[in-house]
Amino acid sequence: MKTITLKEAYQILEDASAVIINDSIVLYPAFSGLEDSDENEFMYFKWDDEGLEYSLTFNEGDNQEVKISGSSMFLYDIDANDDDDHTQITILTAKELE
Repeated sequence: MKTITLKEAYQILEDASAVIINDSIVLYPAFSGLEDSDENEFMYFKWDDEGLEYSLTFNEGDNQEVKISGSSMFLYDIDANDDDDHTQITILTAKELE
């Protein structure tokens, strides 16, 4: 897997049309911006599934380097327990019309 900086990952996420979380949920991320602060929560996802509410919040400190593979990146939300507890975020972009 390749690694990019959080700043590069953030730009890709901002440019995305939408994202897929863990191969199952299509969402539009909410951003608050990068502030060069480990505690800054720069991105947030919230969704309902069969009456249950879910959310993921990502801070800068846990995601200074972001692993990528193909069109997916792997970030750690604030509730991640260990290095294998990442969230897969697949980038969706609009297809260019000819």
